[in-house]
Amino acid sequence: MPLCGEEARLTLSLPARGRSIEGYRAAEIVGGLCEAVEGSLFASALDSAGLKEHIEAVEDQDALRSSLSKLGLVAFVGNGAVLPRKSGVDDRPMTTKDSPNLVAFQSPSSMEVTISLPHAGQVTGMGMKKGVTVIVGGGFHGKSTLLQALQLGIYNKVPGDGREHVVCDPSAVKIRAEDGRSVRCTDISPFINNLPFGKATTEFTTGDASGSTSQAANIIEALEVGALTLLVDEDTCATNFMIRDEKMKALVSPDKEPITAFVCKVRPLFEELGVSTILVVGGSGDFFSAADAVIMMDEQSGCREKADLRQ
Repeated sequence: MPLCGEEARLTLSLPARGRSIEGYRAAEIVGGLCEAVEGSLFASALDSAGLKEHIEAVEDQDALRSSLSKLGLVAFVGNGAVLPRKSGVDDRPMTTKDSPNLVAFQSPSSMEVTISLPHAGQVTGMGMKKGVTVIVGGGFHGKSTLLQALQLGIYNKVPGDGREHVVCDPSAVKIRAEDGRSVRCTDISPFINNLPFGKATTEFTTGDASGSTSQAANIIEALEVGALTLLVDEDTCATNFMIRDEKMKALVSPDKEPITAFVCKVRPLFEELGVSTILVVGGSGDFFSAADAVIMMDEQSGCREKADLRQ
């Protein structure tokens, strides 16, 4: 029976003079690798307590993520999670030393769910149900930070990351506009049709997509690979793809506008295809009428149901 083991590979540049390798110096470099192997790949050199903690954290996250679908959820954010990072180039969790105003995440009571994990036991937090969820709030209140945590929720975190109990549907895809990207033979007609000069959109091809065509292509491609949750941030989207207000509709008639705004498609995506959307908005309330839930980020997270927003 073959033995199972670990294999590590590396490349290195050997010291040389012209075309000749300096043997003694090369031997020192290669010989030094033995200490690196012993210190990193042998179980005897590892912190057994830390390894056990890491394994248990991964098992808990896998269990939490696998619980989502049977509970009718697409995401879960545990109470006490630290979502902000130290900086844009430092992915470690923010601490009170970095900012005395740091606030740990707290679920609104109306969305609280408790899930039992194999090692952490009972964990309580915000359960985001399948459907259309809109995240709102004032500037710098953590809307995009929450969405960024959710888009990384398909991966497991190391202990101490602060987002160990933030998980998302493993098929989730972040959608954004990508001006200038290449698109090849993609049917974007559900969103964009009747282009000038009769250009077809059922097999749309371009080497320099616009914001709207690139975003349409991103959605179609996500659906083709089986995504059941779309994560969308208004800040990184093409505005004309997302909404069209009444004044614009009055000025540019529907028969002259090739784009079917995402606000018109977000509800059918769920009702007809079972594809949920989590959407961050800060400048328009047009999506409220299509939402199943609206989460308002504040110093402590709050939530208003759709019915409340219609009053």
